[in-house]
Amino acid sequence: MDGTPKRIDVHHHIVPKEYVDRLSKKGVTKGLGVPLPHWNVQKALEVMDLNGIATSVVSISAPGVYFEKDLQFAKELSRQTNEICARLIVDHPHRFGAFATLPVPDVDAALEELQYAFNVLKLDGIILLSNYDGYYLGDPRFDRLFAELNRRKAVVFIHPTTPPGMEASHLGLPEAMMDVCFDTTRTVFSLIVNGVTKNYPDIRFILAHAGGTVPYIAARVGVTAALLADVKGAGAAIADGIGLVTSAIPKLEEKMPETLSYYLRFKKNVLPEGPDFYLKRLYYDTALSASPHAFASLQTLVESSHIVFGTDYVFATQAAVPATIQGIQDYAGFTARDREAIEHENGMGLFPRLNMSS
Repeated sequence: MDGTPKRIDVHHHIVPKEYVDRLSKKGVTKGLGVPLPHWNVQKALEVMDLNGIATSVVSISAPGVYFEKDLQFAKELSRQTNEICARLIVDHPHRFGAFATLPVPDVDAALEELQYAFNVLKLDGIILLSNYDGYYLGDPRFDRLFAELNRRKAVVFIHPTTPPGMEASHLGLPEAMMDVCFDTTRTVFSLIVNGVTKNYPDIRFILAHAGGTVPYIAARVGVTAALLADVKGAGAAIADGIGLVTSAIPKLEEKMPETLSYYLRFKKNVLPEGPDFYLKRLYYDTALSASPHAFASLQTLVESSHIVFGTDYVFATQAAVPATIQGIQDYAGFTARDREAIEHENGMGLFPRLNMSS
């Protein structure tokens, strides 16, 4: 790259004072086990300029907007944060894009906010957390939302949140350290096994943190899929027969033995292509993952055309931004062409509106 800032950061969080104040009324002062950081636009622009970042696509991170099953609060805070994002873009043209926050798990309200965010505010995509009330994104309750996102050919940024059951863990470490990677992995495979990636192929998904542990565990899931494909005898015949019935009466599948349910879902939604076929369609950002360990695993799964630059600022501190850039520059497995694609071109492909030459 020349001296002109060109990097597009798809993983930059804002933490507006209005958001912090609303969360404090719910007694929420942390996200993923760490205190909510201070963010302001002047400091963000300074960090971007110091690191050759032309544009950041901002988002509200976990804990999001949905607390204590308070759907009205989620609706109001989604609208407020989306309008803050829209003002940020107006005030700083070309420097910012934004992923809209939706009041999920209320799908009707989410569809309403989606229309407002895209049609009125002209935001650039959607952020979804990895689970809501312990339901991962592949759950059928979210199908109508994905159908609309597919119709719009939307970019959807998947960011992890606190895993269900975290309160039962006595590990003593914040979920931001490790558990978020596992939660991303869970939701990605729920999307694949339940047919979201197959049925809604026009959604462009970006996975935070290089997909969590997705690249590492992909082969294991593939082996499991192959074993399920080899199920023979009465069990398979029964499952196939029940599958014909449940296609007409979906509620019946809930009463099936789990093993047969796995078999049917893999057979219907994953096979014969296998998990890797769908994983290769996804995009993976570099946030907190710019190391030889993560990149070596990620490269076994996708080409550089599906890796995008991300920093996780402001939850990752200012020091993490140059460390991410250095990690990309130092990794021997990337060519100069790969780095150009990762840091700039792939982001431009997803967000052509951000073209600085326009």
